[in-house]
Amino acid sequence: MKFSFAILSSSLLLCSCADMYVTKTDVATAGGVSTAQIDPKDFGSVDGVRMTTCGVGAANPKAIYIRPFCIDQATVQGDFAHSEGEVPIRKALTPVSFAGTLKESLSRMAPTRILQEDETPRTGWLVEGEFTMVDGGSPAGRFFLGQFGVGRSFLAMKVRVTDIDRGMVIYEFDVAGGSRLQGKLGTIRASGLGKATPFDLVNAAERIYLTLEPNAHRYGTRSSVALGR
Repeated sequence: MKFSFAILSSSLLLCSCADMYVTKTDVATAGGVSTAQIDPKDFGSVDGVRMTTCGVGAANPKAIYIRPFCIDQATVQGDFAHSEGEVPIRKALTPVSFAGTLKESLSRMAPTRILQEDETPRTGWLVEGEFTMVDGGSPAGRFFLGQFGVGRSFLAMKVRVTDIDRGMVIYEFDVAGGSRLQGKLGTIRASGLGKATPFDLVNAAERIYLTLEPNAHRYGTRSSVALGR
């Protein structure tokens, strides 16, 4: 009984963590393509994940270029700005803010820069995409029943990575998530009663980096190659 309660508590804790998740992926390699279902608790998992049956994925770009994500078709709602009159300005500046945050994350993989409107990259990777939903949620809802998911924020976007040298899209995936079951106190990943969207944008940038970097946490790294017998 105690063991079951511990498992349940751990599951609830993990589910309540504010974070972003990759929900659908297309991978282009020399191999074939197959379809596999992902965890149904993830957002937008109805269509599954398209993965290659064999073939090596693209990695180690010479450089990374970011084009600010489109937001004109995105649904923007919730506690997004301080007033309705400010919403158009905040919406227009969101791609700029996210591009800067994404640059900080991807710079750990390769030299990264943000493209101007009239610039076109000639080598490396081009990262671009579209926002589909920006929902700041409700601070009041998070104050009273945030631990049950009331007032939670939500952010969704499509990400496309093009290998400029090969002239093809190598990775295309959806990212979605938000504050989830965070209450009024918030965490390092969630705002609590503050503006939730900036936290979601940072979490999304980190998730994109973790998705594209083969071993971002350097698991298995050791100072000695000697193994015990």
